Amino acid sequence: MDRNRDNEVEYRRSSEKETEANFAPTNSGQPNQMANVNEEMGADFAYGMPVTHTERIASRHERDGEDAVTESNGYALGWVSLVFAIASWFIWPVLMGVTSAVLGFIAYRQGAKALGAWSMTLGLIAVVLNLVIVPFYYALT
Repeated sequence: MDRNRDNEVEYRRSSEKETEANFAPTNSGQPNQMANVNEEMGADFAYGMPVTHTERIASRHERDGEDAVTESNGYALGWVSLVFAIASWFIWPVLMGVTSAVLGFIAYRQGAKALGAWSMTLGLIAVVLNLVIVPFYYALT
């Protein structure tokens, strides 16, 4: 116990000396704030620090009278995935179909429900047709 206490006292003394050295006046009489520039910045980005901008953003929306309704950003991705789904019926059905299904799912999650559902459906149908129906067709002919 005494050993921990001695270490704590020694640490305090060394940090006080370091602080005094960092802010000791220079020849011009101003404190030397750049004497120890090899410090870590870990404390600036420490875990548990409070979020600083949440109150300001909330008050800005209230001040401007804007509603909290936000528009979905998934519509552009939904259209892209729908183009991929339609293209999968003509070229590279497996690659384009799986891509349109994944992009359609992301668009569906972002709010473009109809576009995402259509893209997933068309893309997966193209994949199933290519992997199941087409081999049967070639096997019979």
